[in-house]
Amino acid sequence: MSGIIALANLKGGVGKSTLAVNVAGALSPKSVLIDADPQATASAWGEAGELPFDIVSAPLNGDNVQGWIETVLSQDADFTVIDLPPMLGDATAAALAICDLAAIPVSPSGADLRATNRAVELVANARAARDDGKPYALLIPSKVDRRTAAGAEIEAALYDYGEPVAPVVSQRIAHADAFSAGQWSGDYAKGTAAHSEIKALTSVIKKLATKEG
Repeated sequence: MSGIIALANLKGGVGKSTLAVNVAGALSPKSVLIDADPQATASAWGEAGELPFDIVSAPLNGDNVQGWIETVLSQDADFTVIDLPPMLGDATAAALAICDLAAIPVSPSGADLRATNRAVELVANARAARDDGKPYALLIPSKVDRRTAAGAEIEAALYDYGEPVAPVVSQRIAHADAFSAGQWSGDYAKGTAAHSEIKALTSVIKKLATKEG
């Protein structure tokens, strides 16, 4: 069992790094996280040494694609979770060319939904260029507040894209506090709603990332 999971979005502020760290935590000790985002949020999260998985700093840009791919493929782990930068072009295409699953966080806003159009298109293009039916896609309702109209309707909006939709990950203070503590939410807030949502999401991610093409 193995899988490469790319957390991808063309827009920042959707909880991508939070999800990458927490999914890697839920998959540990069989996981490694590749921090491909120059902002290095995941690497900063791990500075305290409290995360139960290794973080490999490997910023991805258009000039180092081949070496970056070799770094990803050389990892000795059952699951490689990639925190991608929010960008278009060769860098994103490189990740989609090798990953098993493109997990796309989308927060409930009009701007995020518009960016999702392009992200889903990139995944479809990558899938068409491969002969294994991959990468699979998973749209993740992220940073959701059910008290708002957009939060209540996010899942219905995402199903219109024709790709699988993950269980909701709500906007919860536990994730921000876990970052401050240098832990993933399952260690920092074990048994809470925040932890339960991450477990439910990771279960779906694991099945898709290990699904045969």
